[in-house]
Amino acid sequence: MAPKGNKNAVGHGRPPNEGYSDEELVKLGEELLQWMADCDANKHCDVVHLSEWYSEIKGIVPSYWEKCLTRRLCFSGYYDKAMKWMGKRLLKNKKLAPSYGNRFLGIYFKEIPAHEWEQKQKEIDYEYEKKRETVNVVDEKINTQFDSLSNQISLLQQEARNIRDSKDKQE
Repeated sequence: MAPKGNKNAVGHGRPPNEGYSDEELVKLGEELLQWMADCDANKHCDVVHLSEWYSEIKGIVPSYWEKCLTRRLCFSGYYDKAMKWMGKRLLKNKKLAPSYGNRFLGIYFKEIPAHEWEQKQKEIDYEYEKKRETVNVVDEKINTQFDSLSNQISLLQQEARNIRDSKDKQE
């Protein structure tokens, strides 16, 4: 049977213009938690992403799931709990290739991208300070050379004035 709101049973799930009520979202969240518990009880359950539940089992379109359901307050607590559960499963799964697992860690643990960004920013700041110190040393050398050149030009100008003045006096 098609979900309520999908009267023709075409496509997946309910159309975006006809959303879930708060009561339906609570029920959906409880179903999600029950599915997680069943999956934990089944030792052969090798779920890697929540989309296996919401798109394959519940028939909810991924764009609707992402844009509408996960942002609703009455469902977001269930969603957050499910995301942490998936992250823990991913970390405990020894068969999963590290490159594949690392891709999903930032999805399930939202703090990881923020932490990585902070680390990258510190590295960038450190490199900037290091280059700035080098540039300051170069700037000091350039300033010294410039001052020396300016002094020489001033001396030459002063000599030229003195010569001109002495010629003027002789005439």
